Amino acid sequence: MFSNIDTLFSVSAIPWPSPQEAALGVELVRSGSLLVFAVLMMVVMWALAASVLIGTWYLTTRGEGLVWPALGWMAATLFALSAFRNTAPGSPPIGCVLDWFAFLWAESVIALCVIAVVLAGVRTALRADGGEDDGPDGEGAGRPGPGGTGDLGRASRQ
Repeated sequence: MFSNIDTLFSVSAIPWPSPQEAALGVELVRSGSLLVFAVLMMVVMWALAASVLIGTWYLTTRGEGLVWPALGWMAATLFALSAFRNTAPGSPPIGCVLDWFAFLWAESVIALCVIAVVLAGVRTALRADGGEDDGPDGEGAGRPGPGGTGDLGRASRQ
């Protein structure tokens, strides 16, 4: 009557002990492979958030300015997590255990890291622009000319 062919659930039917009643006990649980994959997804989300956090620490403590490749990687990670979350088996609704234990926290950590890197980079770039001496013609050596963008730190000169 019941078959165990669904990859998302494990189904078992147990006959009821009373011989005079037509009853059936059904147990429906998640399959082991689904749980392993969901836990692996949560570990990957936390690992990505930790790597962005380490990158943020590195960029903000070194005074590198606005490092565009790093910002691109962080922003890509921020938006890639949404697509990665949607690949969860069974397309779970928003608010599932995966969201509460990993996705929402990882998204928050990465978003705050991107904001921190941008603020630290802008502060470093402004400090570099305002701290240089005037050139021989009275204009700032580090200030941009008409239509220029200015110096964004050591990383932008590489």
